[in-house]
Amino acid sequence: MPDLDEEQRREDLIATSESLKHDARRLFEIESQKEELDADDPRLDTLSRSAERLAGDIQQKSRVERALADEGPTEPDEPGEVDESKPRSH
Repeated sequence: MPDLDEEQRREDLIATSESLKHDARRLFEIESQKEELDADDPRLDTLSRSAERLAGDIQQKSRVERALADEGPTEPDEPGEVDESKPRSH
């Protein structure tokens, strides 16, 4: 049974992942909106700034997620899972 710290870290990883997916969907939506605008449309600047802020948030959350993952395994390896730190045999 995982200890409380391990369980909390796993929950944090899941929450961060969900937040990243939400932000990525939102960024996709913004970029889709921008594609439909003329180059001189004043909304383009506002949407571009929103996309830039969101991309920064995504980058920061990705760093948090990586730091959480670097703390150690959160669940045992499952069959078929690839451990990227181990050399592959061909």
